[in-house]
Amino acid sequence: MGSQPSHGSFVGHNPQQQAPAPTASNASLGNLKSMADVEAGVSSGANGKRRNWKVISFLRSLSAKLSRSLKIDSTPEKKVRKSITSIVAFIIREIPRHRANPINGAEMIVSRWGLPSPSAQRGLATWPTDFSRDIKPIPCHSHNDYWRHVPLYDALAAGCTGVEADVWSSSKLEDDLYVGHDHNSLKSERTLKSLYIDPLLTILNNQNKPSPLFSPNQTSLLPSSIDPKVGIFDSSPSTSLTLLIDLKTAADTTFPIVLAALQPLLQANYLTTYSPNTGIIPGPITVVATGNTKFTANILSPANTDPIRSIFFDAPLPALSDLNPSAEDLLYSTDNSYYASVSFSEAISTDHFMQMTDKQVEKVRKQIQAAKAKGLVSRYWDTPDWPQGKTREVWGVLKRAGVGVFSTDHLATFQEFWDGEGDAE
Repeated sequence: MGSQPSHGSFVGHNPQQQAPAPTASNASLGNLKSMADVEAGVSSGANGKRRNWKVISFLRSLSAKLSRSLKIDSTPEKKVRKSITSIVAFIIREIPRHRANPINGAEMIVSRWGLPSPSAQRGLATWPTDFSRDIKPIPCHSHNDYWRHVPLYDALAAGCTGVEADVWSSSKLEDDLYVGHDHNSLKSERTLKSLYIDPLLTILNNQNKPSPLFSPNQTSLLPSSIDPKVGIFDSSPSTSLTLLIDLKTAADTTFPIVLAALQPLLQANYLTTYSPNTGIIPGPITVVATGNTKFTANILSPANTDPIRSIFFDAPLPALSDLNPSAEDLLYSTDNSYYASVSFSEAISTDHFMQMTDKQVEKVRKQIQAAKAKGLVSRYWDTPDWPQGKTREVWGVLKRAGVGVFSTDHLATFQEFWDGEGDAE
């Protein structure tokens, strides 16, 4: 992963059970059911109530692995030997990630989503010890996160360190913003507050509950002026989650509402902030604005009623390596920006079938290095999501070049890639 700006980590101010393998009773290696049949059986289950998404994810991955392994060798003996070896290794590696039984609060919430409220929220009672237990943060940005089965929680359960919400202002909703990809998808119950602000407050409030083992009067090793907050991930409490807010409506009306909506997180000291007097103060959440956000008017302007900068800019990645930068391009820094992004198809290539050329790889490398030089997190959105071989090729190029974060719609596929699949030189 590429180097992070100083406000990417906040504690210490440093910048930079297994369940048994699921089975299908009428399936075998020689006569495997179609995935549609298997999914139908898993979806209905013994009580016919809901789909076990972890089991389905496991079966899909296993089916794909089997199909690939059978094409490797020509002789039947080699096929069988290769298939068995490949599948056994796959199962050993994958069962912990595809376990049917959730083992932490994030997975518990995802698995119970849609059930009656008391049951669905029961996982929250286990804080602060296991909400994100065994979740390893990875440089994954959940693109269009609101489309997921459970917005925010699906991404956290996968270890993503970035989530994205497209927001719309409306005269019918004065103090909140609708979340959705376009006008037709907007619903009154899907807002920035309900999908992101309130859940993040709940998570962080529980993660930061004082331990009953320590007296409030006990002296901390930290200066009294510092109020340290732990983040979402138990395994990496200094990792800051990036909340990317994409303004779809005019910034003049939308940006002030975003600022107001973030106040509960800001007042609780959960946001990364900047002021000329303090510099960057890292927090568990780093908010980045993109879309119709205006760099000068919204991010830099003294007219900003918030004396502390709590929203950072998504800088244009190509501008950072431009040989003839504009006056605005020269201003991007960690004081005002966090991500530096561009559409991969617009900046690099739209070809989903040909291998990237040396010139394209070099262009990617230069753009990523330019972002690193300014301390910003490079990000390419609109990377190819098919065919899968192309996806993995592009991800491999980006990883070797040190990209800051990977923007993706396919969390499970990226997890597999990050664990070592498809990253060969």
